[in-house]
Amino acid sequence: MCQKNSSTPKKSGNNPNLTNQSGVLAARMFDLPTYKDNGAGSYIEFRAYDPEQGKMRRKTIKLNRIKGITNRRTYARGVIKRLTDQLNKGWNPWIAKDVGDLIVFEDAVTRYEAHIEKMLAHGYFRKETYDGYKSYVKIMREYITKKRPTYYVYQFDRKFCVDFLDYVFIERNNSAQTRNNYLNFLRVFSGFLVDKGYLQSKPTDGISPISKRLYKKERECIPLDVIGRIADYCRANDPHFLLACYLLYYCFIRPVEMTRLRVRDFNLKSGTVTIPAECSKNKKKQTITLPKKVILYAVALGVFSAPIDDFIFSNKLRPGQDEIDPKIFRDHWRNLRRPLGLKREWKFYSLKDTGITAMLKAKLPAIEVRDQARHSSLEITEIYTDHREDVNPDIFHLDGAL
Repeated sequence: MCQKNSSTPKKSGNNPNLTNQSGVLAARMFDLPTYKDNGAGSYIEFRAYDPEQGKMRRKTIKLNRIKGITNRRTYARGVIKRLTDQLNKGWNPWIAKDVGDLIVFEDAVTRYEAHIEKMLAHGYFRKETYDGYKSYVKIMREYITKKRPTYYVYQFDRKFCVDFLDYVFIERNNSAQTRNNYLNFLRVFSGFLVDKGYLQSKPTDGISPISKRLYKKERECIPLDVIGRIADYCRANDPHFLLACYLLYYCFIRPVEMTRLRVRDFNLKSGTVTIPAECSKNKKKQTITLPKKVILYAVALGVFSAPIDDFIFSNKLRPGQDEIDPKIFRDHWRNLRRPLGLKREWKFYSLKDTGITAMLKAKLPAIEVRDQARHSSLEITEIYTDHREDVNPDIFHLDGAL
């Protein structure tokens, strides 16, 4: 029997709802039911552990409706016997299901983390996808610690999800897009819990994202005169970062893809660069045009003098054997903000948006720009056109503002 003594669980931290009692054992703690007959009436009283409040709570069952003291006491003995039997078997009056079926929430989260680590190790997840999920889990744990003690999987319900999204959006002051990203994570995590048999249905069902029409995109295109100033500043102060700017502006190669490109992926004779399947976002090998301007600049930097297996961006953004974190590009971009007076909405990734816009304004065929950008609509485009792997002369000779 998991009968508990009269003392309540020891509290931890500053939040009175938190307790160091955890697991199914805590939910099985109770005091034996007793019969009371006093000025408050006739009733059965006992205490049981409430996971929501993290403490023992008093439960009473009134018996005033039973007429006659003898009948009332006889009835009470039967109820006490049944309650004691239920409590011993794991029943908890504050939980909607038997304690024997409870799954500790932290155990489920730990198993989910093991799952995504396995997906990363076997190449099913990209590193940035894995890092994203780990970050979401970290903030979810922060929310549980600060706002909503959650000990068992059954407590991960619709209200939990809605309140957590409000915490992300309102209290952490994140954007609507970030709130939607967390909703996507909760949907994935809910599906995992259902697949493992921890939940019967997804608590995220029916929770809607904030419509993209209702929020403004934080990233903006950069005026071409500012693009020119960025190029001049980088050429004088951060020349290897300028190569990264070129690859984003002219070739639309994503930062994470840049960190995985090696010298061997560049074909100077044909004027192309190939993004291997294991490096690209859509897991497809794709070849795009490398403008002559970019080739000549990279040659001048000595990039192609490095061993062919070297990453083109390694330590200090120079060729080398160590793969770097793509966040390094944002760090370099941050260093440009103050000296150039860049707006907050002009982000490093804005170079891609600006480059695409510039190509379209230069009257390059939209289909060629889409091929160069490798947009998600590429498959639809290829229904009507053959995807080219040869160099596009218009892009090859392009000499823009950067």
